[in-house]
Amino acid sequence: MNTSSLSPHSCAECKVVVIDGTGPEVKQHFEFPCYKVQELSQRCKFFSWTLKLLSDIPLYTTDTLILSMLTDSEDLECLNIDWRDANNQRLSEDDIALYIFSEKDNPAAQYIQSRPIEPSPARSIRRGSCLERYKSCLNHKECKIAMERNKNNAAPARLLDLRASSQVHLYMVPQEECPLYAALSYCWGRSQQQEDAKTTTANVQDRKGGIDLCQLPQSIRDAIEVTRSLELSYLWVDALCIVQDDSQDVASEISKMGSIYGGATITISAASANDSTEGFLGNRDLTKAYGTLFQLPYYNKRAGDLAEGSVLLSEHPVEDTRQENIDQRAWTMQEDIVSLRLLRFGSKQTTWRCPTYTQGRKIDGGGRPTLKNTDYSFSVNDPYRNNEVRSNITSFGPMGPSCAKADWLRVVSEYTHRDLTKPSDRLPACAALAENFADIMGYDVSEYLAGLWKDDLYAQLLWHRPEEREAGSGFGPSWSWSSMNGPVQFFQRALLQYDFEVKAAARYVGSYRDSMSENHQYSEVGSGRLELNGRLQQAHWDSRSLRRSIIDPDVLPSKIYWDSSDGVSPQIVWCFEIIGSYISLGLLLERDKQTRFKRVGCFICEGGKGSQVMKSFFDETQPQTIAIY
Repeated sequence: MNTSSLSPHSCAECKVVVIDGTGPEVKQHFEFPCYKVQELSQRCKFFSWTLKLLSDIPLYTTDTLILSMLTDSEDLECLNIDWRDANNQRLSEDDIALYIFSEKDNPAAQYIQSRPIEPSPARSIRRGSCLERYKSCLNHKECKIAMERNKNNAAPARLLDLRASSQVHLYMVPQEECPLYAALSYCWGRSQQQEDAKTTTANVQDRKGGIDLCQLPQSIRDAIEVTRSLELSYLWVDALCIVQDDSQDVASEISKMGSIYGGATITISAASANDSTEGFLGNRDLTKAYGTLFQLPYYNKRAGDLAEGSVLLSEHPVEDTRQENIDQRAWTMQEDIVSLRLLRFGSKQTTWRCPTYTQGRKIDGGGRPTLKNTDYSFSVNDPYRNNEVRSNITSFGPMGPSCAKADWLRVVSEYTHRDLTKPSDRLPACAALAENFADIMGYDVSEYLAGLWKDDLYAQLLWHRPEEREAGSGFGPSWSWSSMNGPVQFFQRALLQYDFEVKAAARYVGSYRDSMSENHQYSEVGSGRLELNGRLQQAHWDSRSLRRSIIDPDVLPSKIYWDSSDGVSPQIVWCFEIIGSYISLGLLLERDKQTRFKRVGCFICEGGKGSQVMKSFFDETQPQTIAIY
């Protein structure tokens, strides 16, 4: 790819900004007064672009404004840009940057690691880049260990057999041995073509004889091409390998979802496709990917060698930032995390992840990929890291350096921010994550309470709905975050901040779960009872604040988080203390019977006189055992 095909802006005016990559001792800082930028913007698209950044900033004067540009580091991944006032204060809270990359034949390329976006993701398939990476991975020590661990995973009932060139057919997997296979992670859609492509009781027998490729959505056809290019003969696609109108088959195969993706030799992620009709091997939209594009001079003098060339700067990052449609879907999160290997075809680049390269590697162009789903202290397919997690927990306790339990809260928070079509799938769609977390932590299934772990129950009971977000009814007991169809957050920062002074005021007594899946104990829960022993106090909600009673003028100094977003809250609530000391946290309950309650929200009071008020409020009563449903 040459510069002319990208059409970046470059002119004599902006060439005064020379990117110097000599080293950190060279301070890369450019400043231009506003009047000069206004003058240059008449002739230069680069300065015109910087001037447009002021349009969202409230201004009282323009004669003292300074345009400031600063390179990020020796790596030179971006040029940070902001407007400042006469006191050198930033006018915008948002970080604004142009992202630096270089063409491979430019002198700057020996120092700049990012490359232009590859227009055709199919090119990496057809020139063998993905196959080369896959074959190399088969010899990785860490990957061999993870493969050995996963070889006893429950096999899918069916696979697509790709050995015939003109068509594929359903292959019934024998119990004694499952062949190597790839799995597809993708977004499905709702068109008639997609409905017709599903395997049903009416066509399952015929499909054992063959499926015409032209009948399949483009993403599945692309996945078949990728699988064959990796010299694999079998592919698992849920819409085709599960009999969609057979409830028993659906339940059986969904219960094995973690094993299916974990047992696949590789997972192909159709990240760039919004639904299965789009495909993911078509040409990328470079105009959308880059945004505005500029070219600036580059200079580097290290150890006597002089490199003079140019770099390209784009308005948008040139790497996969995990903001595709697939990253908003709940089911695809566990498909990503539990996969042994992930070959991800994004709208900007194709990336590879495996137990050896947990932070990912790029297959084609772009910059260093961002793989935030691996940024936890535990990793499903990283045995070395998981052994360290177990060791740290044994040595330092639950709040040890590993912070694996805190990371479970992060997993739940990210997961609940994703979209889910059926509220009843709230727990099934993360069952594989729970099962793998239990394996890593050495937990028994009995310690999993509808999305919460007994070992960290007090912190995990204190989930709340973000105030700015609405939420519908979910599925499950009121004390579980699964009962709310929307995002949840936890009080992690507050709990960690007061770690040395926080004491659990409540005590776990017992629980009961009505599991709706015989096949998978980490899956759907219809109802559940949680028994806790602690201090319970009645209070009055007057639509603005919480008071001791309807006639008591004193306000209880707590921040209230209601589970419902409809604005309707009960006037009489019961405050159940979960954590009390320097910080006070607990549940807001509505009474059903004498000792039977339903959760309706939670409260927090952080430090100072407020916590003393809450302490005296709860000191007026004795602990009792209650049941929450």
